[in-house]
Amino acid sequence: MDFKGLHADVNKWLSKHYTPGRRGRKIQYIGIHHNAGNLSVQGCWNVWQTRQASAHYQVQSDGVIGQLVHDCDTAWALGDFDANCRSINIEHADISSNPWRISDKCLESGAHLVAALCLAYGLGRPQWGKNVFPHSHFSSTACPASLQSSQKDAYMRRAQEWYDAMAKGGSAPAAKPSAPSGTASKYADCRWLQRIVGATADNIWGPDTGARVGAVQMASMYHGVHFPYGVEFTQRVVGTTPDGIWGVRSKAAHDAIVKRIQEGFGIKQDGILGMDTDGHIHALHLASNHTV
Repeated sequence: MDFKGLHADVNKWLSKHYTPGRRGRKIQYIGIHHNAGNLSVQGCWNVWQTRQASAHYQVQSDGVIGQLVHDCDTAWALGDFDANCRSINIEHADISSNPWRISDKCLESGAHLVAALCLAYGLGRPQWGKNVFPHSHFSSTACPASLQSSQKDAYMRRAQEWYDAMAKGGSAPAAKPSAPSGTASKYADCRWLQRIVGATADNIWGPDTGARVGAVQMASMYHGVHFPYGVEFTQRVVGTTPDGIWGVRSKAAHDAIVKRIQEGFGIKQDGILGMDTDGHIHALHLASNHTV
């Protein structure tokens, strides 16, 4: 891609499911998304023929960048029309789903594109939560998965390196490849969640971890507010007085621990354990070294 001129490797323009122009709004930030699949530019175009959604750019796993909506137009990407009008949105292809992960080439091209867009539109150095936002900031969604959790820091670090280099008319230093899959554990790390719920942080999802996490889940409105392990046990897990009465203080403590869990997953921190948060917990359980 010509990052200076913002000319994509592939152009596959949509004729529907976007809004011409930006309704007088200026571009203020970049929206980050993942495919929830390993799609090509053509694949995205095909999906958006029937699905009422779109993004400006798609970054493939091989690093090829395609553009589907002009920068001057509004993609239907964030579930919030005003936010759509103020943003340029980038989709990224996943190479795995358990856990979610994008390739090194996709990360490199996506980060370079973020830097180029921030420079071209005067948005300033890429900063998470300032001029670069995950889809989940605007909608209740797990998107962009690893790009708001395990790969966020590497992505943003690379975007900043590219921005600094491009602002000086040069190139960023060579990217450091991620560790080969054979050197990493085959299990997801659940120790951070064990610490939150007061379980032994041994990275094994055993009966105690399952009970503690399950107690938090079952006490939510999403699961009908019930206590298979007892009210007092649940109160101990969420860190309030174990008096056997699930009142205002217990509910507040429950919501606070849910926010900490949501922060750990890098998703919207609203204290509500709903479908999205529950899905993240379930996925981590399956990916962990579990005995239950």
